[in-house]
Amino acid sequence: MSRLAPRSSFLGRAVAALLLAGSLSACGDDLELPPDPQNPDPQNPGEQEEDAPVNGTHTTHVANGDGSYTTAVNATGSSEWIGLDLDNGTQVSKETDAAWDVAFQRFNILSRGGVSGSGDVAVAVLTETDFAQVTQAPADGYLVDAEDGEDRGTDPDSAFNVGDGWYAYDMSTHALSARRNVYVVRSDEGAYFKIALQSYYDDAGTPGMLSFRWAKVPAPASAGSALAQPSQH
Repeated sequence: MSRLAPRSSFLGRAVAALLLAGSLSACGDDLELPPDPQNPDPQNPGEQEEDAPVNGTHTTHVANGDGSYTTAVNATGSSEWIGLDLDNGTQVSKETDAAWDVAFQRFNILSRGGVSGSGDVAVAVLTETDFAQVTQAPADGYLVDAEDGEDRGTDPDSAFNVGDGWYAYDMSTHALSARRNVYVVRSDEGAYFKIALQSYYDDAGTPGMLSFRWAKVPAPASAGSALAQPSQH
């Protein structure tokens, strides 16, 4: 019987080790970190959330956790336009007419419809409106970019500058601040997105660093009126 004692002791230690390993594994499941919305699968660090926008050389996207994104655009160049394809959230060249929906240069914003491109992109302007209030695209009121009218500058009359425009200018500080407007954009693929401009500056105060919140919204419940040209102030 004395020869069996070491074998029994070994088996007991083996069973204890297996039980401990199972306990640690269970604890490990409890201690697992929640998924990163920008990188939901830690086992595949390059995998992104399905349909999530993709960062570009001049665009950075952050998920807000409610289906919307906050995008920062480095539009500081005075001659370069930064295009964005809303349907897949990718930065594209404005020179490629078959790709972009909206484009940014400093405080200027164009949409690829009317005189700005062949995408039939159109914009409905909802003034003094909160982002969360817009739960469906409006049926009418859509505008396309038009030839430059009797205003300052030579850029096309953008739908984003209808009325008082997307920003307010403070004469005393020479600073721009975004108005409480929501712009519903019909993309070149016929989808609808709501956009609310947030800032013209980054945290360091650099101008031309646009940021805006955006999300896809359902199409209008019924067909609306024909497109119109912007009526500038």
